[in-house]
Amino acid sequence: MKHEKKPLDLRQDPATLRRSAEQQLTAKPQTDAQTPSEDKKLLHELQVHQIELEMLNENLSHAQAELEKSWARYFDLYDLAPVGYLSLGSRNIILNANLTATTLLGMTRKALLKRSLPDFILAADHDKYDLHLKQLQETGKPQVFELHLLKQDGGAIWVRLEMNRAVGAGSDQLLRVVMIDISEQKAKDDYLRQAAAMFETAREGVMVTDAENRIVVVNRAFTELTGYSSAEVLEQTPKILKSGRQDEAFYAAMWSEINATGYWQGEIWNRRKNGEIYPQMLSIRAVRNENEQVTHYVGVFSDISQLKNAVDRLDYLAHHDPLTSLPNRLLLFARLEHCIELSSRERKSAALLMLDLDRFKDVNDSFGHLAGDELLQQVARRLSSRLRGVDTVTRLGGDEFALLLEDLSHPQDAALVATEIIEALCDPWRLANGVEVRIGVSIGISLFPEHGRTAEELMKQADAALYRAKDEGRGNFKYFSEELTEAAKRRIKLESLLRRAIVKHELQVYYQPQIDFRSGLIIGAEVLLRWNQADEGMISPIQFIPVAEEIGLIAEIGEWVLMEACRQGQRWIEAGFPTLRLAVNLSPHQFRHGNIVASVTSILKETRFPAKHLELEITESTLMARECEAVQILRALRTLGIRLAIDDFGTGYSSLAYLKRFPLDILKIDKSFIDDIPDQEDDKEIAAAIIGMAHNLRLQVLAEGVETEAQLNFLKEQGCDFYQAITKARRCLLKHSPHC
Repeated sequence: MKHEKKPLDLRQDPATLRRSAEQQLTAKPQTDAQTPSEDKKLLHELQVHQIELEMLNENLSHAQAELEKSWARYFDLYDLAPVGYLSLGSRNIILNANLTATTLLGMTRKALLKRSLPDFILAADHDKYDLHLKQLQETGKPQVFELHLLKQDGGAIWVRLEMNRAVGAGSDQLLRVVMIDISEQKAKDDYLRQAAAMFETAREGVMVTDAENRIVVVNRAFTELTGYSSAEVLEQTPKILKSGRQDEAFYAAMWSEINATGYWQGEIWNRRKNGEIYPQMLSIRAVRNENEQVTHYVGVFSDISQLKNAVDRLDYLAHHDPLTSLPNRLLLFARLEHCIELSSRERKSAALLMLDLDRFKDVNDSFGHLAGDELLQQVARRLSSRLRGVDTVTRLGGDEFALLLEDLSHPQDAALVATEIIEALCDPWRLANGVEVRIGVSIGISLFPEHGRTAEELMKQADAALYRAKDEGRGNFKYFSEELTEAAKRRIKLESLLRRAIVKHELQVYYQPQIDFRSGLIIGAEVLLRWNQADEGMISPIQFIPVAEEIGLIAEIGEWVLMEACRQGQRWIEAGFPTLRLAVNLSPHQFRHGNIVASVTSILKETRFPAKHLELEITESTLMARECEAVQILRALRTLGIRLAIDDFGTGYSSLAYLKRFPLDILKIDKSFIDDIPDQEDDKEIAAAIIGMAHNLRLQVLAEGVETEAQLNFLKEQGCDFYQAITKARRCLLKHSPHC
């Protein structure tokens, strides 16, 4: 029977295969003779088995390499995992730990093994661990919880534990524990909670906008301060709070600084929901990402109304007298310096009045300091009530006060104020206790710029003037300059006398003739006002007309003059004298503030004087002050048939261009241009030019104040129409008679 060779099973382990091969090679050969072909076959099989063994060896080597790779991957995944792994046996003994776990606990693997996990748990968290361990054992469900683990150095870390159950060899219960370090997350959570708490509980309003400046979040203080709820402002821009007090330049500068530095802080006014405008202290910071791109803007603001009120109050107390609430010496000094600067620039005058109450010490000594304080308060109120808004009344201390009078029209106006104050403070004073007291006041006056150009100088000079006033009997005033004091007293006396002049028939009307150059005849007269005072004699209009204007008598006097002129003119007509044209000056006050058309109409009707014989003279400055209104008034007067003249031409605007807009008949060349004819060529040329241009505008020309034959001849040569003569040869002041 032929021997059958059993094939090798390559699935056997290498040792078994090797034994089987060796047995076949050492087996006793068969007794039957073998043919050479059978030997070859056997050799072939052996060679095949050799190849198979070599292939198996190669497979084994490959398997070994794969095993080593798997172990390396296991090491990477287990030992170098970003989380800690622990295997726990009975009684929570640590059987295995990866490298991350040892790093978290700050121990080597060798020192960690065979230790109990609860040894590393903070005592306060033991109960939590035991509870979750019990739940795992009872339910078999994985447990996830957070607690503190203690490191070898004593420090504590927050970890999240994930515990699961597994079955090990010998049916021992094993626990798999995953540890994740959450200390940083916990710190961030704590920070965020603290930030959120601060955000919501902060007393400052906080507003966060995106890069497009749309509001994305606000805190509670924001809603309390602005009155807007979060829902009302989200997706809005901060413009919803804009008050309108800051202009575009302010916001442009603010954003320029934010864009340049990433930060801005300053004071700003914003508006609440109810419309109230209030001051804020606002800071804005730009928030940028890792690419330095702006992602948000954070605005933090506080309401500084109370702070500003407190600052204002402190400033007020620093600059005001606490008893009377008047400005104190410090504020007076500041205002005086400002007044000097302004007056110097605009070439205006100002006055400083120093006041000292007379007999005030007697009130203090007799009735006590409370009564004295009450009297000072009453004095302060009375002084304040008698001043203009631009003036300043100050209490310097004790019974001393000061007044700063700005923009004076005339230096003597300060004396008028001083006189009013003296009269006002001399009136009886009734105190709260029912007592009536009387005091007086002495006043010293210094003027800017006459008596000084600094605040110190003016205060010093006013104080010196005050002492002179007190030395001379009290109850009066003194300028630092005695000359000004006398002039002021003279002016005050004139005012008192002028108020009685009309009643006492002291005012008189004179007539200065107006003569025609061609015929040499008197064709009219200018009405002149004179004052013959019983004690003073003749008082020049230069002295009393400005006083009348300042005290408001000029309108009454002007109407009286017009009435007297028309009455006299009508009497001359009724007496059969040649009819004369009477020229009456209108004051600026009459022209601008009174109803001059109605007044003239009434006077003409009452006196029956023909309107065509009345000429009204208005200065060019009066016409130009209110040009449109002046044109209407002149047209209304022209409708009545009255002739109209412009007086003192050349002393004001001196422009003939505007004359064509006014319905005028006569142009009067001011006397100042006539005086130096024919000696001054300039005046001759001006007079000639005025005459020529006036005639081109179809106006007649009258020269004022002709005194010499040379003047007369020159004006006649230039074609002047009329003149008013005051030379000895031709002077003719008419009174009650038109004849010269």
